[in-house]
Amino acid sequence: MRRFFRQPALVLLMSSLPLAAGCGDEDPEPSRFAWLAMRAEEVRELSFEREVPVRTIARAEVDAEAEQAADAIDEEALAALAATYGRLGFFPPDTDLHAAFGQSMDVFAAWYSTESKAISLIGDVDDNVLIHEYVHGLQDQHFNLGELLDATLTSDAHLALRAAIEGDAMLAEVRFLMQESNDADLDRLNWAGIINAAHRAGEQILEENELPALFVDYPSFAYGFGFEYCAHNLSGVSAASPTPDQAFPFDWSRQDALFSDRTPATTQQVLTLDGQDPVVRVGLENVPPELADRLEPVDWDSLGEWLSYLLLRPLDDSPGSGAVRALAAAWDGDRALFVRDRKTGAAGTAWASAWDDVSAAAVVESALWSLYGGSAIDEGEPRLGRAADGELVWIERREERVVALKNIDEALLPALAEAAFASGIKPMRLTLRKRPSLSAWLSRRLPGPR
Repeated sequence: MRRFFRQPALVLLMSSLPLAAGCGDEDPEPSRFAWLAMRAEEVRELSFEREVPVRTIARAEVDAEAEQAADAIDEEALAALAATYGRLGFFPPDTDLHAAFGQSMDVFAAWYSTESKAISLIGDVDDNVLIHEYVHGLQDQHFNLGELLDATLTSDAHLALRAAIEGDAMLAEVRFLMQESNDADLDRLNWAGIINAAHRAGEQILEENELPALFVDYPSFAYGFGFEYCAHNLSGVSAASPTPDQAFPFDWSRQDALFSDRTPATTQQVLTLDGQDPVVRVGLENVPPELADRLEPVDWDSLGEWLSYLLLRPLDDSPGSGAVRALAAAWDGDRALFVRDRKTGAAGTAWASAWDDVSAAAVVESALWSLYGGSAIDEGEPRLGRAADGELVWIERREERVVALKNIDEALLPALAEAAFASGIKPMRLTLRKRPSLSAWLSRRLPGPR
């Protein structure tokens, strides 16, 4: 089975490039594209409602577009990213965000755009890559991917949906390879081998990436874990149990349901193959009324298991933190609130999280002190400290819940922490976002379904 993962989609599509538009020549192989479009219909068991255009573009043009788009990113948007998620701990304040968004990766090969409804290719690509992109076209025509992605309010939900999108396309891509190369179907697939290869490829992305892990949240998660999630959904297989428990031929309407009534809502749901605990409501989506005269809300988010892992990943195997991946698996819920001090203009963060048990929460508490390089400044108040960057922090644990506040006026810290520990403000309706979630914002700099 190794040959089928020689150039997996998760590697081919990995990039921090924006969509390039309006350049490139018409492809000289319309008959090949027509055949591959038909084969995509067969392996995904959906039919095209309209043709998906295909165009080619030179890599030099894509790289130039990436640099230009990164230079054009609004400085205010980058400052907001640094003031919120940077302050939360995802990347150092001196990170060159323009360079991060302009970085290109040579393995990137193709993408489908929900805006142009077309496939773009960088030079010549293998047939299976085009199958993957045609499946995104099928997903978009049948399930309206752009609308689905716009409807996800949190980074956690956005990444979970992206995993379903990419895993579904990879499943059809692998099916195509089995049929064309082995004259076989998914019932003959070495599921353990290919799922493990997908996981290794995702970990390799994290290990080889020179940027903070946040900037590869999507490619490190959506392809490998999305593939196993979709494979389990379709056939019942998993890395731990690679024998299908569904009868062959598999029912692809089970995949369709992932885009309608069974869309995964959290990354933990994907990681545990629908076996996660109920999500605990914790933290704040808005400023408590008693603090509204001093603090105004800027944004809010839920990180989920995967982004919580990426947040703490720099501490992996450090004293007091242990194996961060196993720690993140104890995630039960979280909410990050970003605020601005009306009096001083200072931006602050309030992240509340819930964990499986007291011991896991205690490790998270210790890890957050390490993440911020913080130390207590008052022997009588161990929750209050100063981070390595000079900002005040308040880190407190109560049983299995942890609250971490940063750069909040000292007089406001106790009341804000108290409010964050509760089950959170319950508005009449879910607080709408003022801007896209972190994951959605980052993925807009990526090619692919959006």
